[in-house]
Amino acid sequence: MGIKTLELEHLGLVAGVVDQLEIAEVIDDRIPKLRNHNLEHSKVIKAMILNALGFVGQRLYLFPEFYEKIPTERLLGNGITAADLNDDVLGRTLDAIYANGPTELFNDIALKVMNRLDFGVQSQEYNQIRCQYNRILCNQRK
Repeated sequence: MGIKTLELEHLGLVAGVVDQLEIAEVIDDRIPKLRNHNLEHSKVIKAMILNALGFVGQRLYLFPEFYEKIPTERLLGNGITAADLNDDVLGRTLDAIYANGPTELFNDIALKVMNRLDFGVQSQEYNQIRCQYNRILCNQRK
């Protein structure tokens, strides 16, 4: 029986923080999984975050190679393999982000994190800024 070791490094902390802040719930609410593929968009976005913080600037088609060297199941969930994170899956998630508005998704995630970490007044200020931004955006579209 061969033993295989994989380096977790700082990625375990990052994955834990993403889980603790419940960012996946926001993503899945904003961008639900509509097609018949294995991974929710939240898992793919988490994989993208980990890849970006893994100091690897690779093309999308090389994405699975990054995950072959780290414990993918431990970081992203049971049953998820490096092969699941192919360029087609990444492309569909990026398309879904674009279609649903990347700025709005970012705002929702930021607001969730601010409320989760109990920033108090700053959270209300952020919400006011967001409302002002949305009003300006709506006026520009008219």
